[in-house]
Order: sequence, then structure tokens, then C-alpha cells
Amino acid sequence: MENIEISVIIPVYNSEKFIVKCLDSLEAQSMKEIEVILINDGSTDQTKELIEEYQKTHNLKIRLYSRENAGQAAARNFGVLQAQGNYIAFLDSDDYVEPDYLQQMYQTARHYDSEVVTSGYRTVKPDGTVLQTTCVSSFGEVTDYGRPGMFVVWAKLFLRDFIIRNQFQFPEGGKIYEDVPFSLETKFKGKNVKAISYIGYNYVQHESSTMSSSKVKCSRFPFDKMEATIRDTMPKDAEARDRFEFEVLHFFAGFLFFFCRKAKREDIWILSDFARREILTYFPGYAKNPYVGFKKEKELPFVHRTAIWVFVQTIRLHVLKMFAFAVTRF
Repeated sequence: MENIEISVIIPVYNSEKFIVKCLDSLEAQSMKEIEVILINDGSTDQTKELIEEYQKTHNLKIRLYSRENAGQAAARNFGVLQAQGNYIAFLDSDDYVEPDYLQQMYQTARHYDSEVVTSGYRTVKPDGTVLQTTCVSSFGEVTDYGRPGMFVVWAKLFLRDFIIRNQFQFPEGGKIYEDVPFSLETKFKGKNVKAISYIGYNYVQHESSTMSSSKVKCSRFPFDKMEATIRDTMPKDAEARDRFEFEVLHFFAGFLFFFCRKAKREDIWILSDFARREILTYFPGYAKNPYVGFKKEKELPFVHRTAIWVFVQTIRLHVLKMFAFAVTRF
């Protein structure tokens, strides 16, 4: 049986403009013991045909599955069940990676016996112009946990047995931010979780990127999964618990203040009530979190540190709903 070390899982939906570049970047990988699992999630353009042609004309090991449209979360869950590699990497169909990307991640995972490894990434335009570079290990080539706020599952490598054993899944049903519970669970339940200063993932930002074309609606937020994740992932170790608490504060602050732009008032209020209830229920000492503050966690941009501090204060002063609604009008 062919040796497969990494299964790369890629949901695809109407990706005809980007999928070839994505696949080219995988064929160029210095590490060859990989398979690419493509889940065609009901595409209505030429995506499927392009992939089938690629299979015929290139040596990259591709397995293509076509299903009715069920969303990215369902496609990823399905891909995990098909994976044969010892490790799993998730890739979005409009993104691409550098030639040594998988090799760097794999070597780190093997060296440290890590169940999760995170790398940095570049935010780029479709033409390759770099908009922003995000490093997740600013204070060393390899660090534990890494930069807070990495709520995406791409730019990461997971031990497949770790995912299967813990039955980690993405919340299905067309939800938004389905990466967040999965990211929190794996980061705080994983063994020897590492972040590396290497940057090899290119996150392509364009008009049709997820979350860029529609307002946030609370009906699509994974409330049940988010609460279950917070409740069941709570670390017992005091330092890890503080880190976990800070990550949750970070998510809610960024989500409410930055990603709910122009959302309806009733959506903002429901989401704000949920965030406040979660914090008060599971993190009663949130106001004293040692990582909250303007001069703390300097890996984060100042605006992020400020948002988290403001989020904490608005909960304390019982004005979160009003503040979140006001700030999202701009």
C-alpha cells in the first residue's frame, strides 16, 4: 500500500477561477507522500471538469468526491472520514501554499510529537500582492500554543488519530464561523501543540471570500456547538485555563466589534446576550484575566488588545449590547 503521510482536505464550490493554482501548489510540494481529497460541494460551474482534467494530466494523487451542496463544514467532516494519511491539513480551494509548506509542518509535528502544528500565513490578492503577513510564533522559531486568535483550521496540521479519537467535527447546516469551535477544541485538547515562525500559507482575499458578501445573521451562528466547546474544553490547569479564557474573550470581541458590521439590531443583541452569558457562566473571573491589557500579549495588534479590553469593560458595565450595536454601524 502506498505510504501517505498527509491527507490534504479541500472543499470546493464554484472554484473554477482558483482550483488549478491551488492544485499546482500541492503538486509542487517538496514532500511527496501526500494525497489530496477534493469534495465537490455541488458546484455549478466548471470546477468538477477542471479537477477531472487535472487528474488525467498530472501526477498529484487526487481523490475527488462529488456531493449535493451541504456546506463547507459537511464537506470537511466527510473528507476527514476518507483520509488515509497519518496527518490532516485543511486547505481552502482559492488559497495556495509554498513548496515546502507541508514538509515544514510535518517535520515539526514529528520532532515534537505534536498533535497540532500552526504556521503563519500571508493575506494576498488574487494576483499575489501581499496585503498582510501574520506570524504565529513571534518570539521563537517554535513556541507552545502560539499567537492567540488563530480561529481558522487552514495553516495547521493535525494528527488524524487525534481528530478521530476525539470525534472532533465541524458544526454543519450552513453555519458561519464553524472553524472556531474546532480550533479551540484542538488547540486546548491537543498534546504538544506547537506554532512555528515559518510562513507558507497564502490566504487569498477576494470579493467572493467567505463572510465578505453578507451580513452576519444569528440564525447561522453555531450557538449549541460553541457552548458545548467552551463547557467541555475547559482546561484543568490554571495557566491553560487563563489562556483558554483569553482566547474566548478574543473571539467574542473580534466577532462582535469587527465582523458584525451593519448586522441587524436584533442579531447584534442576541449574539451579545449569548457572549455575555457564556463569559459570566464559564469564566466568572474574566475581569482579572492576566492576558487582558493594552501592554499584554504583544503578538496581537494594538487594536485587538484594545477590543478585548473594551469587551471586558462593557460586560462589567452591562453595556455590551448597546456598545456592540453602536460600533457596528460604522
